[in-house]
Amino acid sequence: MPGEEIFLFDFHNQRGTENYIALSSSALKNGLFAGWTGDQLAIFFLLLGHCGSSLSGEINLGKLKDLLPARPEKIEKDLSDLQETGVVEFKKTGDLISYQIFLSALDHSYREAPGTLEQEERFLRELLSGRPVSEQELVKGLVMILAPEKLTDRLRSEIEEIMTTFSPETVKELIRRVKKAIEDNPDLKPLPYLRGIVREWHKNGITTYEDLQKADRLHRETYELAMEFGISRAWEMTPSHKEILHSWITSKGSDDHALSVEVARWAIQEAIRSKRDGRPSLNYIDRNFIQLLKKARVSDIEEAREALQQKETTPPEDSSGWDYDKFRDD
Repeated sequence: MPGEEIFLFDFHNQRGTENYIALSSSALKNGLFAGWTGDQLAIFFLLLGHCGSSLSGEINLGKLKDLLPARPEKIEKDLSDLQETGVVEFKKTGDLISYQIFLSALDHSYREAPGTLEQEERFLRELLSGRPVSEQELVKGLVMILAPEKLTDRLRSEIEEIMTTFSPETVKELIRRVKKAIEDNPDLKPLPYLRGIVREWHKNGITTYEDLQKADRLHRETYELAMEFGISRAWEMTPSHKEILHSWITSKGSDDHALSVEVARWAIQEAIRSKRDGRPSLNYIDRNFIQLLKKARVSDIEEAREALQQKETTPPEDSSGWDYDKFRDD
């Protein structure tokens, strides 16, 4: 069952809930704490129970000795062994122990066990299917796809913001896109890539899956127009190119008519055909074709053709070629 794999994450104050750490039964059955002694487990859970939401805390060594049956020297050795695993870091000042717990180190150790990668892949595959998923599963998916060495406070805060800002379906799509990017390029750093997507979504006001679908469609249609114009690679389409192409197929208000992609593509073809001394600039196409068609509020190519035929004069040809100043990316 999805969610029955390991889930270790201190997602404090999630949607107003108290701090929690979920630990699945199947993780235990599959050897999560394999190799740990009973005393080490007792120390670990005692420290876990006495720490705050940041997974750090302080405890008196005498109190620890009172709560555990092991001899004092054995307790100190077990603490040192736990520190070597990276799960706990502590500093001893007299009888006071200050410590920090890193659940991600425990998670990382578990992931290295045989068959764990297959379990992760199965979980992500089921997570990205069409079934409803819980917030806990989405958080687990984000942590799993990012695979951080340590789950820092900054990353916890970022994940919490993602869960608060975006709808569950949008978070699921975020995981899917990062996963696909890693599959296409194994050397890709997942966290910077995810942050880039989130910044772009914030910039475009995307919070729901419907918002994302609209943005994807606009991007796809804009790229279709760019290719018709002669921009064959996505990285060649500058922000200035994108801005003017967007303006052709979107509306800024009731007085601004949006052309269909088919009409805008036809206008590009007509502009290229009429320009005899080289490829027209986007500015030329916009001034002599697009604005006329938007003003006439045409809805199909036939109406667009009629609108151009009704022009009283033929527009003067643009002898300047490319309008470089218009599309500089300063």
